[in-house]
Amino acid sequence: MISLDSFLPYRLARLSNTLSNSFAKVYADKYGLTVPQWRVIAHLAQQSNLTARDICDRAELDKSTASRAVKQLIEKGIVVGMQDKKDKRATVLALTKAGEQLFFQLASDANNWQNALFDKLTHEEQSTLFTIINKLDDVTD
Repeated sequence: MISLDSFLPYRLARLSNTLSNSFAKVYADKYGLTVPQWRVIAHLAQQSNLTARDICDRAELDKSTASRAVKQLIEKGIVVGMQDKKDKRATVLALTKAGEQLFFQLASDANNWQNALFDKLTHEEQSTLFTIINKLDDVTD
């Protein structure tokens, strides 16, 4: 029999949901963004000129959720869509200047939120945490 308290996927999923919901309060309350919108913005800030499909793959969003988030962000003037020069059927997305400024503010809030979380861990524990996460990521690829 398996105990959920020691079943790693369950514990990580719960922790992920708890942390995601905690941070969601920051960008939902302050900026009126949803989780999918935050993910789209974050991925476009990391790499511009992505397609909605790229974002689905990277942010692990289903197609309809990503499309809805992109549409809402375009309507808010945070994201712009342009025809892909290589594939005329595809639309590449990028942050507008307003989107870049929003991400800058979000990133600052994210760092503050994460720093408050990491205050509960020693520097060595933080390093160990990321070492373990990286090892598990390598195993699951």
